[in-house]
Amino acid sequence: PTGGGGGIIQIKQGTLTSKFNTASATMVDSGLSVSITPTSSTSKILVHVSLGSLANSSALKRAFMNIVRGSTNVITGDAATGDEVTAAVCIRAADDNHSQIPVSFMALDSPATTSATTYKVQLSRGGDSGTVYLNGSAGADSYGGNAASTIIVMEVSA
Repeated sequence: PTGGGGGIIQIKQGTLTSKFNTASATMVDSGLSVSITPTSSTSKILVHVSLGSLANSSALKRAFMNIVRGSTNVITGDAATGDEVTAAVCIRAADDNHSQIPVSFMALDSPATTSATTYKVQLSRGGDSGTVYLNGSAGADSYGGNAASTIIVMEVSA
C-alpha cells in the first residue's frame, strides 16, 4: 500500500509441529522460526507467537520463552533479579509431567532494514531444574496433546 501507514504489506508464517525439549539454563533455538525481507527500512514488523503447549517437566519449575530477531531479543521484561524474558510459565503442582500450557504473545518490532530478517523462538529453564517441553508434555501417555506452534510476522507500512 501507498500513502498512510498501518497497511499490511506481507505476511509470513513459520510452524513447528514436532515436540521439542531442552534442559538448558540458557536460551536455545526451539526450531520455531520465520524469515521476512522488509520492503522498506521504515516498516514495522508485527510478530505473533502462538505456542500450542509449553511447560517444565519438574514440579514447581519454570519454562521461559524469548522472541528473538537474529540474536537480539525483540522484547523482554526488566528485572532487578531473575531472568529477563519475553514470557514465563510455571505450574504450581506436585507433578508437572503432564502439564501443557498454551502461550500467545504479540510484539511490534522496528528492524530498520531491507535485508532478510529471521525471527525465532528460544526456550530455557533458566536457573530452575527440569526439562522444558514445547508442543507436548514430558509424560508419554496416550492422552497427551501433540500440539502445534506458529510464529507469524507481518510487515506493516510506516
